[in-house]
Amino acid sequence: MKASEQVYWVKTALGIVTGSLCFFIQSSFELQGQLMLMIGATLYIGYSEALAILFKVDRDRTIKIAIGAFLFTWIFTWTFFNTLGYYGWI
Repeated sequence: MKASEQVYWVKTALGIVTGSLCFFIQSSFELQGQLMLMIGATLYIGYSEALAILFKVDRDRTIKIAIGAFLFTWIFTWTFFNTLGYYGWI
């Protein structure tokens, strides 16, 4: 697998981790959703920087790789857990 493909799949998995993390931080500390959006965006930039160093890919390119996949999995996971939490299933 090419380095860019590895970055793509790692960011997709990190989207799931970030969504779960945002839910648990928000529900534990009763924070607003806007703060979780800022935290998620900051984590995305941090992940991109770390993956650029780890996989030796251009920094500008790593920010563009998998932005859609990350956003979709992050927002989906966060919304999914919020829905389960709202109905008391978590």
